[in-house]
Amino acid sequence: MNSWRKKGVWAVLAAAVLAGAGCGGGSTPTADPETEPPLPTGVVVFTAASAPAKLSAWRLLLSDGQSLTLQQGVLPYSVNTPLFSDYAHKFRTVWLPAGTQMKYTVSGPLQFPVGAVVTKSFFYPRATAQVAGAIGAMKSVQVEGGETVDLVANRLLETRLMVREPSGRWGAVAYVWDADQRDATLVRAGQNIAIELVDDQGSRTPFTYAVPTDAQCVTCHATNVSTGRFEAIGPKAHNMNRSYAYAGGNFNQLDHLASLQMLAGYTGSAPAMTVWNDPSASITDRARAYLDVNCASCHNSAGRSGDTGLWLGLDVTEPLRLGVCKTPVGGQQNARFSYDVAPGDADASFLYFRLSNYRNNSDPPRVAMPELGRHVFDAEGNALVRAWINAMPAGCP
Repeated sequence: MNSWRKKGVWAVLAAAVLAGAGCGGGSTPTADPETEPPLPTGVVVFTAASAPAKLSAWRLLLSDGQSLTLQQGVLPYSVNTPLFSDYAHKFRTVWLPAGTQMKYTVSGPLQFPVGAVVTKSFFYPRATAQVAGAIGAMKSVQVEGGETVDLVANRLLETRLMVREPSGRWGAVAYVWDADQRDATLVRAGQNIAIELVDDQGSRTPFTYAVPTDAQCVTCHATNVSTGRFEAIGPKAHNMNRSYAYAGGNFNQLDHLASLQMLAGYTGSAPAMTVWNDPSASITDRARAYLDVNCASCHNSAGRSGDTGLWLGLDVTEPLRLGVCKTPVGGQQNARFSYDVAPGDADASFLYFRLSNYRNNSDPPRVAMPELGRHVFDAEGNALVRAWINAMPAGCP
């Protein structure tokens, strides 16, 4: 019996709602319950605990092995400054139940309705690997846009999925794409994938890409450790305030969401996060954007690293909270450094030391920051943070 039939009433109700609303073109199967019904053609929603074994059962992302496409009603999006993830490219989507909307917020993530599903698929442009058993991956800067992924030119690794459940809480799961790229398999305990990263000059970096466990997904998305709250942290209005190349043309993402009646409370004006690698922006704005996206989900007053006193969100204005001339708290080897950020001297800054480490060279392992999801050196990001620190007037009181 198909897993969507076994996993409870919510999935079937979602398919029925979609059919009645004309969204996705689906209908609830009426076959005998003892027979195998065809997979529904509309989006089907599960809880994380009842997630099916195959990603295809959600009917969000559709693959024939040659191209990854979207179910009707699933909308792609991108961000101004993305989280660094071992140079992986990302294809992000959001889907909302018919008749529902996200709520606009000036700061923090957009507020999603129950039943909303957010996905992020990780892939690399294909390259030929020399390491036996490794997947060849071309190191390149992603140009985001479009509503499909060419699987002849690109190799999918995983899709992470978050769903707003009936309780109001978010659930998170990860799927690893099968070798033929036609479907992805649920992986709750994580999985290591051998990758060989190849740059334009032919330099090769073998490393182990880590698909997160269910618990690690929750850890990274926890925004309040005292309440246990976790949420989709990427879709923030200021980070989504940018143009996207949809199939129908280039439109501002927030304007487009509002035009589709998917975004409530948006008046047509919003702040925009700096693009971290935009050479026309200031070093400070670029570095602050990079630190906000890569660090602030933990380094905030309510986050997992709140007790360090190092808070790296864009809303932080006090230099001491940003680590400037602040004594390090927590983290192995902090005794080697007088300050989290030593103005004018990145090499004397504990913050830069931790960012410049990564899983493959970090000794002890927990020196590296972020703690998860980074296994190669982020040359461009580290150069940016280094330049930001070195540009500060030297000296502390």
